[in-house]
Amino acid sequence: MNDNKILVVNAGSSSIKFQLFDYHKKVLAKALCERIFVDGFFKLEFNEQKVEEKVAFPDHHAAVTHFLNTLKKHKIIQELSDIILVGHRVVQGANYFKDSVIVDAEALAKIKEFIKLAPLHNKPEADVIEIFFKEVPSAKNVAVFDTTFHTTIPQENYLYAVPRSWEQKHLVRRYGFHGTSYKFINNYLEKHLNKQNLNLIVCHLGNGASVCAIKNGKSFNTSMGFTPLEGLIMGTRSGDLDPAIIGYVAEQENMSASDVVNALNKKSGMLALTGASDMRDVFAKPQENAVAIKMYVNRVADYIAKYLNQLEGNIDGLVFTGGIGENASDCVELFINAVKSLGFATDLKLFVKYGDSCVVSTPQSKYKIYRVRTNEELMIVEDSIRLTQK
Repeated sequence: MNDNKILVVNAGSSSIKFQLFDYHKKVLAKALCERIFVDGFFKLEFNEQKVEEKVAFPDHHAAVTHFLNTLKKHKIIQELSDIILVGHRVVQGANYFKDSVIVDAEALAKIKEFIKLAPLHNKPEADVIEIFFKEVPSAKNVAVFDTTFHTTIPQENYLYAVPRSWEQKHLVRRYGFHGTSYKFINNYLEKHLNKQNLNLIVCHLGNGASVCAIKNGKSFNTSMGFTPLEGLIMGTRSGDLDPAIIGYVAEQENMSASDVVNALNKKSGMLALTGASDMRDVFAKPQENAVAIKMYVNRVADYIAKYLNQLEGNIDGLVFTGGIGENASDCVELFINAVKSLGFATDLKLFVKYGDSCVVSTPQSKYKIYRVRTNEELMIVEDSIRLTQK
């Protein structure tokens, strides 16, 4: 068992991230293949060593084989058969997958069926699963879905007020994303607080961002919707807006609806408001970007207030996670101050270096406030082990 390895794979449209773990859940190596289809770039970190090289990746298959060959070259693994589990992050499982799943032909067919709901994500994810079937045939492949954690959301929170045939024929409804992160945070705090069935409001804030209301340990509502475009203002995504804008701009600019949606996904958000999609760059110019920062903070505060109301004021904590939530103290302070009328209170002195988590609420705060480092890859490892040990 000591030689057995678990690989976590996150495939995007033009990149693949890898993390290799031993069976004790220790990270052995991290790698990134990016600029697939263009000129290609490869990064590998292992045993305090770094490898960076330009490599042509004509497709995802070339990227996977280069990664596997590099693992053998540096003796991180002896044989491909050392990898006994491959856990894949899959964005869209619709309402079909209520749990992670060992991928067989039927599960793969369903993942492909949902490509229409998330073409930029599910297609490369399905392709890479098939590549691992061929390249590491001895390994079991597990799919862990962003949407699974949110399959507990009640009907009144997942339905849109649109013709019911849209849901029945075209699966139009709220799905929510970042579910693997929310599951990790919920599980972590259950252990940390020694309490089950938690009520939490969790803000996963990175370049992509969302908020989740967790009731009795299960997702109750979340800000992302049919796609990750809904909800918060993000790095390049608009978040909530009047949907009539899409048709209007398409007509005025002689664009297709899909072109407008693409602009809302890739050319909007903080990038449109400030010229920068990275919040570190935005906050480097606080006066110049004051309006954008206020809009960004207000949107997060609106969702915190909304979910606090939906949870009837009964929460075990407000949690900040993701790249911004974990690291940007100035941002987190603004979010908390924006909801201080609800009883949340913090002090910058509490924003110190921390390990996996820390409490940033003052004794006067009505509710506990936490910063917790999420670990989606570890959650995928744990799910993969759990399923294969059944």
